[in-house]
Parts: sequence; structure tokens; C-alpha cells
Amino acid sequence: MSERIYSKKEVEQLIKKAVELESKRPLPEKKNWENGLNIGELKNVAAETGLDPELIERAAYEMDVLPEDHEEKVRVNRDEITSEVWLDSKPDKETLDMLVTELNHIYGTTDELNWWEKLWQIHKGKAKIERKPNFTEWIYTSSSGAFFTRVLLQQRGERFRIRVSKRQIYNLDWDSALNTLLIIVLPLAFFLGIFGGAVSEKLWGMFWPGLGAGIMLSLLSYPLLRYIDKRHINKYKSEVDSTIRQLSELVMQSSNKSESKSSITNRNTSTSEIEIPEEKDTSQDESRKLRNHLRE
Repeated sequence: MSERIYSKKEVEQLIKKAVELESKRPLPEKKNWENGLNIGELKNVAAETGLDPELIERAAYEMDVLPEDHEEKVRVNRDEITSEVWLDSKPDKETLDMLVTELNHIYGTTDELNWWEKLWQIHKGKAKIERKPNFTEWIYTSSSGAFFTRVLLQQRGERFRIRVSKRQIYNLDWDSALNTLLIIVLPLAFFLGIFGGAVSEKLWGMFWPGLGAGIMLSLLSYPLLRYIDKRHINKYKSEVDSTIRQLSELVMQSSNKSESKSSITNRNTSTSEIEIPEEKDTSQDESRKLRNHLRE
């Protein structure tokens, strides 16, 4: 085989293909994988293929915490879109500060206020942070003031909680047909009715045909508006899911680095004891032999 250089994309394809081929190989004690494998069997397979079994265990943990279909677990509770995860981790202050910085980066904001904003406590377009001994809360108000995003970072014993939620102004329901009707359709019907009536009055000298046509047009737009509402809800669900994923990955990466540093420290401190034999004081013996020799 030629010694060609594979590109990054080709390397990813090769690894994916190799894993697929490996999955079709029979195990020594298992003819196929149709019934699935437990974590011990997966670690054995990893060892046979040259992978670090500990990475398999870590990947399984991350998959359980944030599965691929995690977005389906984002809930729409009337006036709130929310999701949360629990991690087996205890982030330090440096990691918490990093999470706050990451949130500011995700939403393109900052938690620093100018003198005017500090005077009147204006947080539109800015993040507000509340820090307590056992939790940190990040609250972001959009520039329009129409949306509020809250992120709770909370330590409970050995577990770390990340909760992300999104609300609308006045705590409006996210998926309410009544809200769509009252807030959009009725004002639209009023505007189109008046506009249509004015046009028909000018063209045909009759106000009512244009008024009826405007109202009918606005009512026919209701299904389209409901479809747009659903799209917006799915968009914000993806936003909540993406936020919680990025924060969780940062926490787990920080935890991995801490474990690595701890293991390196333990290796450096656990030195083996070496017995050093005691040196015999031979100088006195030699002087005694010399005196005895002179006496003789």
C-alpha cells in the first residue's frame, strides 16, 4: 500500500469505517452484538482494538448525561422553555467564572454596566449575575426586553446542576393559540379591515366589502402564524439545548483536567522507598590495626 497522506476528513472517514468493520467482528464469547453489550464488554472490545478502556467509560457517561436526542427532553411548561442536567462533578470557582464567560460569549453580551445602567439598574441587553456560596445564577434580558434567559449553576453534594430556562415578556404562554389570536390576528384584522375598507370606498364607493375582505384575509393567516409560532418554539428549544450542552462539556472537560493533574501529582509524590545501607565507620578499625602493628 502506498504511503499516501490522508486529509483530516479522510482520517475521520477511515476511523468511522474501521469502527463499523470492527462492530461486525464476532467477539470470542459473543457471536454478534444484536443484544447489546454492557460497559465491561465494551471496555474489553476497546482494549482489543487498541483504545483506552477508560475513554469508553467516559464516553458512556457523557452519552448518558447528554444523549443525542437530548433536545427532545427540553420541556415547554406553559410560560417557560427549560431543561437541566446533573453532573457528577464539583467545579471550582475558576470553572464557574469560565462558565459565566462562556454564557456571555454565547449570547453576545456582558455583565459589565456603565454608570447610567448602574444608576437605574438597567439590564436590557446585559447579563445580571448573582453569586451565592452554593449557586451562581446568570440572567440575561434581550435588548428588546421581550425575552429572558436564566441559567442556574448549583452544587448539591457531589453533583452539579445546570438548569437553563427561557421566558417571554409578561410571562406569556409559549404555545397558546389564544395569544396568537389576541396579540396578532385581531390587531391584524383591525388594520387590514380599515385599510381594505378605505381602498374599496375609494374604488367603488362602498366601505363594507373591503372591511370584510381584510378581516377574512387576517383570519386565513392564522394557520400560517401558528406554523411560525411552532418554528420559533423549536428555535428556542434548540437554543436552550445548545446552551446546556456547551456548559456541560466545559464542566466535564474541566473535571478531566483536574483528574489528570491529580493523577500526575500522585505519581510524582508516590516515590518508592530506597534503603540506603549504613556506611561502616572503617576509620577507627584501620587506626586500631595500625597501632597494633606498631606495637609488634
